[in-house]
Amino acid sequence: MTRKDALKRLNGLAPQVDDHLRRISDDPTSRDRSHWTGEIRNWIRQMEALLPSVGGKTAEKWRARITEWKARLES
Repeated sequence: MTRKDALKRLNGLAPQVDDHLRRISDDPTSRDRSHWTGEIRNWIRQMEALLPSVGGKTAEKWRARITEWKARLES
């Protein structure tokens, strides 16, 4: 995958992850929580697979962002 395509995919998934984390934060007891969590984990796996395509410094920035999302997901 080209760097441009990988970045496009990363930037497309990021708002979805943020939206689902917001939903979980807004309603932590929602019956949909496990569904949202599963989707977030899937998107994060996809994003991690893209990191080798974007280059060192950019990948590190995305790794930091992904680490933050994982921490929020576990809290």
